[in-house]
Amino acid sequence: MHQVAVLLLLLFGLFGSFFCNGGNLIGTSTASRIRTASQQQNASSHFVLVHGAGHGAWCWYKVIDQLQKRGHRVSDVDLTSAGINGVDPRSVTSLEQYSGPLLQLLRSVPRGHKIILVGHSLGGDSLTYVMEKYPHQIAAAMFVAANMFPRGSNGTFVYNQVITNNKAVQNSKVYFYSNGSKTPVAAAFKLDLVQDVLYHLSPSKDVVLAKLLLKPRPLFKHHSAELSREKYGSIPRYFVKTTQDKLISPKLQDLMIEYNPPKRVFHVHSDHSPFFSKPAILLEYLLKVAKLHQTN
Repeated sequence: MHQVAVLLLLLFGLFGSFFCNGGNLIGTSTASRIRTASQQQNASSHFVLVHGAGHGAWCWYKVIDQLQKRGHRVSDVDLTSAGINGVDPRSVTSLEQYSGPLLQLLRSVPRGHKIILVGHSLGGDSLTYVMEKYPHQIAAAMFVAANMFPRGSNGTFVYNQVITNNKAVQNSKVYFYSNGSKTPVAAAFKLDLVQDVLYHLSPSKDVVLAKLLLKPRPLFKHHSAELSREKYGSIPRYFVKTTQDKLISPKLQDLMIEYNPPKRVFHVHSDHSPFFSKPAILLEYLLKVAKLHQTN
């Protein structure tokens, strides 16, 4: 099965960000990806793409291809234990640890250079975390059906509605335990349910790809630290609402929008995974934001 997955990755061209100079492997570090991106001298914006739960950088392959063809810089990350990152998800105990590769990437961005940060689903938690830490390096943040929780007690309330009390989220997962603990430390999507819950409007070949590559993701306590107006609040936020979403329903997305209003809401008639089902429309929205926030 693993060999098939690798073959599919090669066929889809997902290893493109790791190869240069006639196909020589240059490594998988975030720093390598930054260097590769910085070589694109004519790029007008620099996008950083952050995947959601169980996914990896591979899920953005259609978007990456089209952004690069239009001359934009693109950096993608595999968060700790995701994608080709080999860390056991059961050992990841905090959002800070999970977001480590994204933090490393932000630290590698040259002074004066700004990025457009794009996150999907659970990736919104990592976006929020780094927005508070590195506000001066982020031109704008786009939440694609992503966790966009408000500050303080409202954040806990919205989190419980969107995640804890969401039957679609809870019923679509299988849990993993560690050291005999009765508390789960990782979770994965049930593969027999993902087509209906995550990808019901997506091409069948993308569903096949996802089923081969989805991984368990760590479970850690919800990060509810204060978000300041001076840092997190200074960054323009955009929300992409997926109107046919079966995992995070439009109603629940509206709740996040109501309690933590973004600068603008874009609508896409897609399932939870517009990078598969509606990549052209998602690309259109990314380019609109890029036009508003040139990062070069």
